[in-house]
Amino acid sequence: MPAPFDRGLAAALALALVLPAGALAGAWPRPKGETFLSFGQEFSTGATTLLGAVTDIRSWSSVYAEYGLTDRLTIGLDAGLGQGEDERVETALVFARLPVWSPGEHRVTVDLGVGTLAETDATRQTRLRLGLAWGRGIAEGRHGGGWLGMESSAELREPAGEVALKADFTAGWKPNERWMVIGQVQTGYYPVDGGIVRLAPSVVRRISPHSHLQLGATAEVVGEGALGLTGAVWFSF
Repeated sequence: MPAPFDRGLAAALALALVLPAGALAGAWPRPKGETFLSFGQEFSTGATTLLGAVTDIRSWSSVYAEYGLTDRLTIGLDAGLGQGEDERVETALVFARLPVWSPGEHRVTVDLGVGTLAETDATRQTRLRLGLAWGRGIAEGRHGGGWLGMESSAELREPAGEVALKADFTAGWKPNERWMVIGQVQTGYYPVDGGIVRLAPSVVRRISPHSHLQLGATAEVVGEGALGLTGAVWFSF
């Protein structure tokens, strides 16, 4: 079995969209003056069975923030800390997102980001990211409403000169004002380790007018076969 937080898993976690980010960001900019914060935690195994959790636990802590600088320009921060048995991964990225096309119900945005990636016993790398997102709302009916979305990015890492690619696909359903159900497929391709595909379903419960609680699970169907549980708290004001 690969060692905890080997290069492949570190790359996947460093680029993975935290679920709240993938669920609520992307093609919809924040209104001017609005702030969104998410604090998340994931625990996962490095095995294809739940027994792997006994000896091989990995954690991923994340902070995600967005702020509507104008009605069109959203700025944000995406940072995380991953830890395994003897490994540690630190990531941070600041970004700016701008809508570029809005035909009918569809929304398309681009974003530019710059940040860092630091792995145990490895040179700290600079991350330069170009992203493209698409989203479409689904009109509310007697059973609620929802949305569809896709977020993709290409990231250059220097001084290694590596390029990492990723694309996440999201479907959400909001049956009422208190609950949301989210299904997400997270995919990525990395120079050394090839492709990764993760399934990431979750449910979200509003706990106050300005906060939500999200609980979910993850399962790699292509890659190392890791299984995980996730949780996050969202704030908007």
